[in-house]
Amino acid sequence: MNQENIVEITTENASEHTPETTRHEHVRNVADLFVECLVNEGVHVIYGIPGEENIPLMEALERDGRIRFVLTRHEQGAGFMASTQGHLTGKPGVCLATLGPGALNLTLPVAQANASTIPMVAICAQGNVSRLYKESHQIVDLVSVFRPLTQWTSMIATPSSVPEIIRKAFSVAQRKRPGATCLILPEDVAEMPVPAGIRPLPLPDTMHIRPTDGTIARAADIISQAQHPIILAGNGVAHAHAENRLLALAEQLNVPVATTFEGKGVISDHIPNALGVVGFMKHDYENFAFDEADLIISVGFSIQQFDPKKINPNDDKTIIHINTFIEDTDAHYSTALNIMGDIDQTLEALITRLQVKGIRFDESHPLIHELLNSEFRSYASDDSFPMKPQRIVYDTRRAMADDDITLVDTGALKMWMARLYPTYYSNTCVIDNSLSTMAWTLPGAVAASLENPGHQYWR
Repeated sequence: MNQENIVEITTENASEHTPETTRHEHVRNVADLFVECLVNEGVHVIYGIPGEENIPLMEALERDGRIRFVLTRHEQGAGFMASTQGHLTGKPGVCLATLGPGALNLTLPVAQANASTIPMVAICAQGNVSRLYKESHQIVDLVSVFRPLTQWTSMIATPSSVPEIIRKAFSVAQRKRPGATCLILPEDVAEMPVPAGIRPLPLPDTMHIRPTDGTIARAADIISQAQHPIILAGNGVAHAHAENRLLALAEQLNVPVATTFEGKGVISDHIPNALGVVGFMKHDYENFAFDEADLIISVGFSIQQFDPKKINPNDDKTIIHINTFIEDTDAHYSTALNIMGDIDQTLEALITRLQVKGIRFDESHPLIHELLNSEFRSYASDDSFPMKPQRIVYDTRRAMADDDITLVDTGALKMWMARLYPTYYSNTCVIDNSLSTMAWTLPGAVAASLENPGHQYWR
């Protein structure tokens, strides 16, 4: 049969073979409500891969038309794109996979986001509910798989629960300790009709929790008794958009500031008080400042970012912990005071109190700052072969504008970039040092370019 006959038969008989159901008006289903709730949460892009079991959701996305779907080549790539978006924006990035093997491919980026306190919502399809209680093709207990990797995981079982479950998933992802959440949507549930009147829940106003005056006074008293305080800043400063307050605190006290790998850039390397990233090795330049310190003012720090034993080996330093959550227990991170609340408002109140008390230290910081700058500049004309890591760092910095974004993969280069790459703004040198995942930077650069068009990206 030739090509013309095939076309002719297909055209003439199309109406005879069209299923009767395709002529019926579409009935709003759970997948439609799911998409409406995502739009309500401000989602504008989803990264993922379609599969048989998430077709209802894909069709709902197409019908709605307000969310862009970015097709990836692998679910891990989708997850890394979502986590990078969450890191750069502070709003949950969203990724989508089908059931079984597709969902399992999301476990690594989900764990990465959760470890790095990055807001992210993963959506996984699942087989029909009637198959979940027994062995069945491609069925894995996804709730049990994702629960230990996330802040919260749940499976949608009824149409009426959709608005509450999606609202909770996004709320939990952005709570005191941001992280990943996961939603499981069975195929048959996605196709269930939605009763009239069920709509997305309204979003609450943002609340900022300010510490009490007594807590701030206690912090100021502890600081006033110190001889050589130092500030340790983590990525929580960027999450809270508290960079200006951090700088004001450092200048008010005249004390040095070191950052974690993930907090790199929350204080500009142009600032004399900036020591750079806390050293990975026991006695890197920055760590000498911790050797002398008797007080660590920890701001936006979590111990998964950096082992406190490296800077407090004898557990003999006083620590003030300022963050939105209490840190986990560690023998080398015994806190004298935990201040839980909005980081920006906490720093504002503390600065005001310190100004009233007139607390300011006579510290000198240029030595460490100049040692790092000298090492960085010394490789500008180093043409030795094989090329040294320091030269790679130098050339990368020279090629990038101050506000361009560099994504640093895991490996030895991460240490060199953390030490020597001058960084002037938050989230412009992005390093994963919590889970230390490899191969996330290529998909991460794609997501960064979509969120920040017009910038250069280096990975």
